[in-house]
Amino acid sequence: MAEYLAPGVYLEEKDLKAPSIEAVSTSTTGMVGHAQRGPTNGPPVLVTNMLQFRQHFGGPLPTTTADSEMFYAAQGYFANGGRRLYVIRAIGGGAGATQFATQGGIITRLAAGSDATVDTPNARLASTLGLRDGTNLTFSFVQEGVTHTSSARAIAANGVNSATGDITLTANLDVSPAGPAVFPARATAVATGIGSLNAAGVPTNAGRPASVTFAAVDQGSWGDAIVITTRHVAPARSTSVALVGPGAVDNNRLRLASAAGFYPLAWVQIDRGAGADKIFRQVLAVNGTIVTLSGQAMNAASIAPAAPATETVVSVCEFAMTVSYDGVTETYNSLTLANVPGKFVIDQINNRSSIITALAASLPAQTHPINFPVGDDGLNLRPTTAGVDAAPNAAAIRGTDAGPGARTGLRALEEVEDISIIVAPGWGDASVQAAMIEQCERLRYRVTLLDPDLVGGVAPTLPQIQAQRLRYDTKYAAIYYPRILVRDANDQLRAIGPSGHMAGLCARIDNERGVFKSPGNETMRNVEELEAIVTKGEHEVLNPQPNNINVIRDFRPNGRGIRIYGARCITSASDWKYLAVRRLFIFIERSIDIGTQWAVLEPNDQRLWDRLIDSVDGFLTTQWREGALLGFEKSDAFYIRCGTSTMTQDDIDNGRLVMEIGIAPVKPAEFVIIRISQTASGSFATEA
Repeated sequence: MAEYLAPGVYLEEKDLKAPSIEAVSTSTTGMVGHAQRGPTNGPPVLVTNMLQFRQHFGGPLPTTTADSEMFYAAQGYFANGGRRLYVIRAIGGGAGATQFATQGGIITRLAAGSDATVDTPNARLASTLGLRDGTNLTFSFVQEGVTHTSSARAIAANGVNSATGDITLTANLDVSPAGPAVFPARATAVATGIGSLNAAGVPTNAGRPASVTFAAVDQGSWGDAIVITTRHVAPARSTSVALVGPGAVDNNRLRLASAAGFYPLAWVQIDRGAGADKIFRQVLAVNGTIVTLSGQAMNAASIAPAAPATETVVSVCEFAMTVSYDGVTETYNSLTLANVPGKFVIDQINNRSSIITALAASLPAQTHPINFPVGDDGLNLRPTTAGVDAAPNAAAIRGTDAGPGARTGLRALEEVEDISIIVAPGWGDASVQAAMIEQCERLRYRVTLLDPDLVGGVAPTLPQIQAQRLRYDTKYAAIYYPRILVRDANDQLRAIGPSGHMAGLCARIDNERGVFKSPGNETMRNVEELEAIVTKGEHEVLNPQPNNINVIRDFRPNGRGIRIYGARCITSASDWKYLAVRRLFIFIERSIDIGTQWAVLEPNDQRLWDRLIDSVDGFLTTQWREGALLGFEKSDAFYIRCGTSTMTQDDIDNGRLVMEIGIAPVKPAEFVIIRISQTASGSFATEA
């Protein structure tokens, strides 16, 4: 109770009406199956269109087996009106991810638009990082499957212009095998042989060192098509370098014209110009314009410009990466092997990329620029381990439960409470369908749509589809027959299970009419043909008890297209034989479940009972007015009881509030019977 301790006016807000109940979604679908790529552990990924599906799970699989139908099922889902689809990928044992075990070393390329001509000693490079007089360079490119290579040529005295990238060699370029007169800039790699740093931080020739390893984010051969490029960049540089203070301790402290862009753990290159040794050091501290470097002490001569150069340039060394796959390109402009916040390659790739991961265990001990990852051609990183595809088996589709975020297959769909329909396109396996039914019965607020089971890879006959249906007796599942034909990636017809299309059709009907409208006598979109034509006589066998099989019929000769012509659950309980009734009760039960949570731990008395009745009454009245409940009057459509008639004193003493609700759902007019009689002329009764 509020306290009023001093005279005054007190304004208070008070809710005079019972909290309203919001209708929940009934069309959100969960789907599990084989895909080109995508996460295999939960939680499942939400996609709202086919572009998002392709970005997360890739395109259609090249196989035509039943376990490769998910892409086309998702297409059918969105084509038929579905909006929210949670997807999890299942894979088989032995699947592996593509890996790029990279190497470092200084390999560069010709600058863009600067071809190098044979029989001249000049070239312009994309980067002169680490180069000095006397460094041997080898130029190479591949043309029509033939690798053309120059002899090793040394850089001439004063032959490096770091500002422009121009270099002068001690001898003219040649090419072997003989033929091209030009090394094209777009394709030419320039190898330097530089592979390490000595104790003074000067680049030296050595074998290429191991660098960081990247891997495709998901298993499968799709990763072989990933394109990764790297290049050295210098995001910050400064001139006017001077040593600060006397003595060896202070001789690694440099005063720069500007320390903007310099940061602790950054690697820098000290370039005295004119082909002198480049020196690489790591920044230990930045204080104003003074940076403290690692390594051996330097003296004035070691940082003085080398004539004819007039200034020494200190540059921050980083590398940039682009990662591309299937039209998606990720760009990382500022990376380093050192653990620098915002630039550390492990964190940046693993936190931002949807295409690759960086394996932390592969990080080299030495983080200097010579160890930055670089391709053999100075640009592209090549896969060193090919990805391996493996189709899932029934166990992979059923999935395992290793805890939140680690569930697989169907078990991963349990992590999303909003899912109200689950499908496993193409999977008619008894154990898979039993697992789907078990999940729906256990969680209560979802149904499953089942596909026909192929027998030896062949479409089932009528007796076989009946035998499949008779495996189960549940009010939480519906089965559809026959399979449908859709256009595949090669513009050929292929048969797939109709469950994905049906889930989309259910969503369309829910949004256009309401969950109480049976998802039947509706045209199916994105369907070319049916795998089998079911006659009316055969339909009369499949539709009634005990089969309750929902048949897809071809009414194109009548101008009505291909339609789903059944709306039953595979149950022996006559009250629950219609899918619309089952889904209507799920909708009402879950809406009331969520919308009455406010009542938990409230005082269990008449005031609470009245408020609960008001909440539920308002919600059910809305459903009745929209046509979900049967009855000319509201009292014919539903009743609500809550109070001493529904609970005993023992219930109240033990914290139980019992409410009883009865509803009269509308049911589909499955059989429309119109009686016509013949009568003699003039026998009709008329009134004036």
